[in-house]
Amino acid sequence: MTNDFFNQFYRTDPESGYCILEITLKNYDDVFANWDSSIYKIRDLNANLKSFLEEFSYEIDPRTNIKLLFHMQDEVKDTNMETHIKKGISNYFNYRHHFVAKKTKQSRKKSLFYFSVSILFTILSTYFQPSEENKFIQEFIILNVTVGSWVFLWEAFSLLFMRSRDLSKKKKHYERIVSAPILFKYY
Repeated sequence: MTNDFFNQFYRTDPESGYCILEITLKNYDDVFANWDSSIYKIRDLNANLKSFLEEFSYEIDPRTNIKLLFHMQDEVKDTNMETHIKKGISNYFNYRHHFVAKKTKQSRKKSLFYFSVSILFTILSTYFQPSEENKFIQEFIILNVTVGSWVFLWEAFSLLFMRSRDLSKKKKHYERIVSAPILFKYY
């Protein structure tokens, strides 16, 4: 049943097995943001197109390659513009991939720092022995240092294993969009 639901919205290329994401546009400029007057190579993508590509990339099984098919309603084939659009999409998602890779690296550094602080707190709580004088305050400090070590250890593992998995998933989706063949169909 899931496959029938999937096939209701997406076509699969019988030759390559790629899932085809079909996008209908009136003209070439619909690919790019309306307010961005930069040259085509560095223009920002249309917000709706970005959302569409990201959302549907997550919806499709990550092991399935995708192909983008732009249906151009009011345009005549222009290979130069097709090249600009391909570069624009590639540039945008390569940038997003780079940003997520940078965030992953920062997350790992943070995790290492938290793990180091946890080890330091654990060593402190192990070697800090309360004396008979001010025993309550010293035991209170030892207990807080011990709890602090567990909190930092938990945060290190959370960053390293749970949150980084989401970032890794994003990177794979961006890679898939960048490597997707882009085709144009004219009417």
